[in-house]
Amino acid sequence: MQHSSKLRYRSVAFGFWTAVLALLLFLSFGVAARLAAQARPSSDPIPLYLLVTLLNHGETAKAERQMQDNLPVTRTRLEEFLAERDQRFDDLGRFGSTSGHEVHKEVLDNFMEENRSYSKVFEIYGRLAKDSILPKRFEARRLRYEGAFYTHAGEDECGEHLDWEEAQKLYRQALERLDTGFALAKEVNETRVMASAKINIGSTLIRMLEPDKAIAAYTEGMRYADQLPGEMYKGMVRLNLGNTYIWIVEPEKSLAYAQSALESFKKMGRGTWQSNALMVIANAQMEQKQFASSWETMRAALDLAVQSGEDRVRGKALVNLGNLAVLLKRPDAAGYFQQAMEWFKTHGDVYTQIERETVQQDGLLHLSRLAEQGGDKELAEKYKKEFFDSLRDDPDRYEQVRNSPCYALYKARPSNKQQATGAR
Repeated sequence: MQHSSKLRYRSVAFGFWTAVLALLLFLSFGVAARLAAQARPSSDPIPLYLLVTLLNHGETAKAERQMQDNLPVTRTRLEEFLAERDQRFDDLGRFGSTSGHEVHKEVLDNFMEENRSYSKVFEIYGRLAKDSILPKRFEARRLRYEGAFYTHAGEDECGEHLDWEEAQKLYRQALERLDTGFALAKEVNETRVMASAKINIGSTLIRMLEPDKAIAAYTEGMRYADQLPGEMYKGMVRLNLGNTYIWIVEPEKSLAYAQSALESFKKMGRGTWQSNALMVIANAQMEQKQFASSWETMRAALDLAVQSGEDRVRGKALVNLGNLAVLLKRPDAAGYFQQAMEWFKTHGDVYTQIERETVQQDGLLHLSRLAEQGGDKELAEKYKKEFFDSLRDDPDRYEQVRNSPCYALYKARPSNKQQATGAR
């Protein structure tokens, strides 16, 4: 019995020390696990937007620890963020054709604010990872996006308020950001951003009535665009060149670029941009006095604009079809002017004040002349009265608008700045 009791006590003692040993092993394993967790990236690091939230609340040290513990994951997420920004910016460009200037400006502003909120994340990552490239890639984009915003804001100042000086100030701010963004993009070999920035630089220079400099920027941008996969930037830069050569009345060059742009957009299946390219082609044909061909092309542009929801092209195509119908002595000229006037009235937020105003006034003058030619003097007088009534509050407005350099951006086709300031 005693022997048995001793065995039992030994067994209990052995069990006790086994439990102690197990506890010690468990505790040491827990410590080791915590140390390991600190030494390698977490399997579930916090998302980028939570890092931004920490930084916005002044918890910089905590955000830095999270990034330091998860540098490879953070880099992957930042790369994905850059790709998402590129796609989002491209989408915003298409959104501008239907959203209206004020809405588009607000959306662009929100987009830029998002970019600014992520700047600190890229800055801290670059310092912790000793990586100067990724932050520069982001900064090049951020500056390029801001350049687009200031170009858009300048267009509003000119088109809404006829404030040429304020518009020029905004365009200079746009160029400053675009040039700096381009230089950064070139430094880190971001060809896509380089092409995009040069296209926007050209568009800004056109708004500053500098077509020669704009063509130089577009031509340089075309070299970068042609190095990129896909058709989007190839088509965009050629569409802009086509528009510019129409503006300075060189329709042969315009046709070549616009037709090339159309082929790119057809490959993409992008109806909105196809309608834009078709309208440029039709305008070039009009300049060449190929009115019948221009009519067919402009009709195709209108049909595609209606089909794809390209609201800006739709209204402009209606105006141009009215003008072409007059030249071709078609009986439906008045109908096209009436449709255009109604479209600009009901979709006014898509166009600037200058565009809305001139379409209504010029439309009334056209309708008055057409009615007079048709022998309906009563109708002609009705339209003429409506025209003068539209100017009752400001009789000088008609000439004021048409003598503003801002008007040159929408109607005139100057070959140099001097002609532009005397816009017709």
